[in-house]
Amino acid sequence: MDAADDTRSKEACPVCGERQLTLLRFPTVDVLGVQPYAELIGMGDPSPDTPPGIGCLACGSEWPDLNSFRRAQQGAS
Repeated sequence: MDAADDTRSKEACPVCGERQLTLLRFPTVDVLGVQPYAELIGMGDPSPDTPPGIGCLACGSEWPDLNSFRRAQQGAS
């Protein structure tokens, strides 16, 4: 496998067809507002029960979860 294959995702984006998909972590908004000190000491890490979203680095399209991404793939076919 050459270096170019490392930068491409296995599946193509349903919107643009490029193979530049990545996992996204959406920010959470706390009811207490922004707490920079909590972020500094590691209390702002994403919760493990929230699955990551999927995004395309080429066109900027985003899907909140794998099921939404699969539905978009079916609609593009």
